[in-house]
Amino acid sequence: MGPMNRADPVCMRKPILFGSLFLTALTLVGSPGLTWTCLEGQTGFEGNGNCAPGRVSFVGSGLTNSVRVTVTRSSSGEVIDDYNYDSASGGIQFVETLVPGDTYSVQVRGTDGLGVTRSITTGGGD
Repeated sequence: MGPMNRADPVCMRKPILFGSLFLTALTLVGSPGLTWTCLEGQTGFEGNGNCAPGRVSFVGSGLTNSVRVTVTRSSSGEVIDDYNYDSASGGIQFVETLVPGDTYSVQVRGTDGLGVTRSITTGGGD
């Protein structure tokens, strides 16, 4: 066999593999995350993912040591929480009472400008 052609798919496997691994690691390290748990249960047929109106627990990760949490009721634009919190080691846990049933926007933003926004519906979500 002679020298490999640079356009040969076999020759390109290693650079593509290493590039993919590097980008995946970079994405995981630099991306803030926000998950939630419905403390009052879920609503809807076969678990549509909506929380029952009430308390919702949130866990944020990949953040700076100080974050701003803003919670807005979508139908009225009413801000129900807008406060700075300490986030030890880039993580934060908090509980919001999301009543009445509506869609709420929950934004967590670090001092570096990076953050995450999630939309949570409580109630039927009609």
